[in-house]
Amino acid sequence: MQVMRAMILYNPKAGRGTSVKFAREAVAMFREHGITLEPRHPQFGVNPFEDALDTELVVVCGGDGSINYVVNCMRSVGINPTLGIVPMGTANDLANALDISHAPSVALRRILEGEVHNIDCCKVNGRYFVNILSFGIFTSASQRASREAKRQLGILAYIKPGIDDVKDMRSIKVEIKTDREEYEGNIYMFLAFNGITAGRIPLTRDSHVDDGLMDIIVLEKRSKLLSFSNMLRYVLGGNPEAVRHFRCSEMTVTTNQHRITDVDGERGPNFPLHISCEPRSLKIKM
Repeated sequence: MQVMRAMILYNPKAGRGTSVKFAREAVAMFREHGITLEPRHPQFGVNPFEDALDTELVVVCGGDGSINYVVNCMRSVGINPTLGIVPMGTANDLANALDISHAPSVALRRILEGEVHNIDCCKVNGRYFVNILSFGIFTSASQRASREAKRQLGILAYIKPGIDDVKDMRSIKVEIKTDREEYEGNIYMFLAFNGITAGRIPLTRDSHVDDGLMDIIVLEKRSKLLSFSNMLRYVLGGNPEAVRHFRCSEMTVTTNQHRITDVDGERGPNFPLHISCEPRSLKIKM
């Protein structure tokens, strides 16, 4: 009888120790089903799969950044185990897109008893992302919000960095070439979605995480007040002309200006950006 190799990855400092308690409960629950779940926690500069290339299932306790970390670690050693997600992050955008329960025990039960679903995974300059790549206003708020603020305030920790972004709005001239169309202009914001929401705010429409396409949203430059109101109208369901939305499976974004990019809440790569979608390449048990 072949024994499944499974591990649970969690941050022991998260939730004031509650993640440690939950990991123990998860190990016990899996044991009842005849599965040995090996507890591990991320360590800077250490790939948890280096000595575990035969891993078949990974339970990720965390948010989009944790999932991003796991996906990049496993892809870097050439493996593609099934993932189970227990949402314990700040926004949990991918989990929300997949309708995964935020109750840890319920999410864990679905990992044990649910089915495997294949979803898209995207890539920028050799680095994978599961929910969003962005640059421009609002997009680096998660980088600038402290871990302590995120722990205490949750999604509200992004408000002050977001306000600071609005005060210092600067446009960026970009050239975008996709497998479907081309675009050139001055913009305030760029979003490339694999998921549906950013900071729990729904921004894509009629999109799916398994359609083989990325949803691109661009906020074109107008006056600062008009641009801000246009984005607000879009979020509320309107269709302002300054907000462009298109879909593609591959694209290149170039600019001569320096801007910080963001990938699933962490610092992203420098320009030019070569972005692609790998259709249904990620296995999620839920």
